[in-house]
Parts: sequence; structure tokens; C-alpha cells
Amino acid sequence: MSFDWRTLPSLSSLRAFDATARNGGFSGAARSLNVTHAAIAQQVRGLEKELGVQLVARMGRSVSLTDAGARLAASLDDGFSAIAEGLQDLRAQEDRRGLRIATTPLIAHAMIMPRLAEFWENHPGIEVALCPGSGNVDIVREGFDFGIRTGDGNWPGFDAIHLACSPWIAVGAPSLLNDPSKKVDELPWIVTDDDEFGEFPPLIEGKIDFEKVPKVPIGSYRLCQAAAREGLGLNWVAEIVVQDDLASGHLQRVPGIRFKDLNYYVVVPKGPRREVATQFIDWLKTIF
Repeated sequence: MSFDWRTLPSLSSLRAFDATARNGGFSGAARSLNVTHAAIAQQVRGLEKELGVQLVARMGRSVSLTDAGARLAASLDDGFSAIAEGLQDLRAQEDRRGLRIATTPLIAHAMIMPRLAEFWENHPGIEVALCPGSGNVDIVREGFDFGIRTGDGNWPGFDAIHLACSPWIAVGAPSLLNDPSKKVDELPWIVTDDDEFGEFPPLIEGKIDFEKVPKVPIGSYRLCQAAAREGLGLNWVAEIVVQDDLASGHLQRVPGIRFKDLNYYVVVPKGPRREVATQFIDWLKTIF
């Protein structure tokens, strides 16, 4: 059924009358809507004037519905109930829809996956889909709830929530770094196809010559950390990603080498945010 919104009374007046009918008077309606008795009475009087028909019969401090009022109350009951049911179904569907998060492979596999059971313990039933990638995907177009990125916090059209600041450091296995027969500037480095040595001037300015050191090619960033733990070579990585390995002694920092600091942000499209997304973001703040 099509209709012209301009011919309908205001929603506030219809809601006031519906509350009056449901609660048997102005006082009950006022309590249910958290407004004053006078405000409800004024809205109902305005509705009667606009429709040109008496909807309630006033008897002292109480009111009763006229025949016209009873018919309108029944229609509003059907209409508002349908709206409430539709909204409830919409919210339920959104609650069941899993989270889609764009992030880097290192953050996904080193930071989030090992701790995800902790999140589910407090928020059971929330489906979480991590989508690791090395590039900046279009979060809105591809339907992500949010992304985890490094940068300066300035992304037009997005809210940026700071998670942590972490330096890039060089790490290696104790078996490699503590071998007295090997010099640091001669040790092999684990590399991927995406590595660009020119981004790390501290290594190039006299400390390590990447043209000469041996390199161990690894297919993905996800495997670099495991290769470093096995002593296959040195690796550069965000300190926050290897904090557990550093604490356990599986990896050690290469002394005297530190790269630029990186700031990690949750990047969320501006506008309404789902409650499950807020819950996950709050949890991320506790693990970074």
C-alpha cells in the first residue's frame, strides 16, 4: 500500500495516542514515554484537531476511547507492532552476522588468533572472519566492519582508534645470535618478495650491507617469524608482534638496530557502528 507521508499526522501525536490507549489514560501514557501528563494531553488534542474527530472522552482525571478512537487504536496497534517486529528481526539478523575484519597477516596470526578464545569466552556466539592482506583494501566497498592499519591516523571518511605504537626491530634465534663464530653483519636475513631494503636506512648506513649479506627467501610474512625461530636468519618485524617470543626467549633482539616506529589503528567507517564491532574493538585495546 502506497501513501503520502504529507497526509499523515505527526508520529509523535500518533505515539502519544497509542500510549494513551494502551495505558488507559494520559498519566499512564506519560509514564511509559517519560514525558509529562500535559505533553500527552496536548499531543492527543492536536491529533483530534487535525483529524476532525474526537478520539477520547474525558471524565475528570480519566479518559476512555470513543468508537473512532478505538478503531484508530486497533490500527495503530497493528502498525506499531509490525514496526517493532521488523526492527527486532533486523537487530537479530545484524547480531547474527559475523564480523569481517581486514588486517595484516602478522597481526592476524601473531596477535589476534592466539588470543581469540579469550574474546569468545566473554562474547560467545560471535562469528569473526579475519581477512589478512598486505594491501589496503576498500573497507566500505568490500563490506568489512573495520580494518587494522598502520599510519598517521588520518583517513578521510573513517574514524581512527589508536591501538599501539611499536618500533620495527631486528630479531633472531639465540642459536644464531649467540654463536661467537658469526658476526651480525654477516648473518643471513629472511626476506619476502615485498621487502624493500631502501625503507630501512639504519641498516644501510654503515651497519649492514644488504648487497652482500646472504638472504633466505620466504613466501609469506606469516612464515618469517617461524623461520626466524628456527634460526634460519634474522628478521625485521614490529616489536608488538613478537612480544611473546621475546618474553619466552625463542627470539632475541639484534642489538643496536631499530627501525621507525609504527602506530597501529582500528579504522572504522564513519556512521553507526554495530555493537559486536564495538565489543571486538574494546577487546583489541586490551591485547595491543
